[in-house]
Amino acid sequence: MRSLSRQFSCVALATVIAGPAMAQNPPVPLIEGPTYYMTYVEVVPSATVRAIAMLKEYRDASRKEPGAMYVDIMQEDGGSYRFILSEIWQNRGAVATHANGTAMKSLVEKLKPIELGPIDSRIHQAHSVTPPKAPGANDVVVITHADVAGGNTQNLMNAFAPLSEASRKENGMVRYEILDEVPAHVNHFRLFEEWSSLTAFEAHNRAPHTQTYRQTILPWLGTPYDQRIYKVVN
Repeated sequence: MRSLSRQFSCVALATVIAGPAMAQNPPVPLIEGPTYYMTYVEVVPSATVRAIAMLKEYRDASRKEPGAMYVDIMQEDGGSYRFILSEIWQNRGAVATHANGTAMKSLVEKLKPIELGPIDSRIHQAHSVTPPKAPGANDVVVITHADVAGGNTQNLMNAFAPLSEASRKENGMVRYEILDEVPAHVNHFRLFEEWSSLTAFEAHNRAPHTQTYRQTILPWLGTPYDQRIYKVVN
């Protein structure tokens, strides 16, 4: 796994190479505060139980590290061999230390014999979030990747504003986060939603403000809108 410092160096180089196309996106200042860290894990289906044991060991060790606020395991509904480690750390320094620490290095090595591909860790900062809280065991967690092409980052941010405002007033909303993958990809966002039931989640998706948002952003998307449902691994 690449070190955090190397990731940031690669980002700087990529920005230079990208030239005018990258320059269309507005600069996004780094926030020195709670930092959101998501790690994608995909293993061979027959090794799902082994993977969960490894992820639990990692989770429990990581929660004891300085700067850890929340470290949770999410298992994809309908793809039980795919996981996301959803973490919140006090700041970017804590993430950097953790990413190069014993718990992460140990997980990387243990997963190698059963992984379908190397783990993929992404660092985000808050674009618009509710107060962080531990996920409920029976809640429906939805994680969405939204990626816009060209200079449409600001357009997407504008579309987020009415979506997040209305969504937080809905029945069954537990947690709602719009995260920006800064500095690596300022045009990549992840939405972390937690709903009290599948019914609440479905109502949210059919609500006028959500439908308007989906219709609005469609022409700007660089990849298909990737929305997946997860459950918390206790």
